[in-house]
Amino acid sequence: MKDTIIKTVFILFIGLSLAFTHKQNNITEPIKTIATFQGYDEYGYTFSFEDEEGDEDVITFETISEKILKIYNLKDNKFVGQVFEITYDYKVSDDEIETPVLQSIKKIE
Repeated sequence: MKDTIIKTVFILFIGLSLAFTHKQNNITEPIKTIATFQGYDEYGYTFSFEDEEGDEDVITFETISEKILKIYNLKDNKFVGQVFEITYDYKVSDDEIETPVLQSIKKIE
């Protein structure tokens, strides 16, 4: 009886550990950068920025949280060309597709 309880607790512990590890692997480490808002279209919200090698790069966020859109209505053209400090990460789906997720945004004056 005691062995059965110990085995059950061990199996539950391993299962929860694997579930937690799997959940952690679905989000990457946050990336913070200075980016210029290029605009909104049917593909999402596009920002341009300089990558680590100094090359111009772009990132498009398919969706942005309502919380961020209440602060900065990025569907409005008045923000095109404005510079922001953005923090984002990538959500990794079960089929290994990385989708950028905007975590925070702050307009640079």
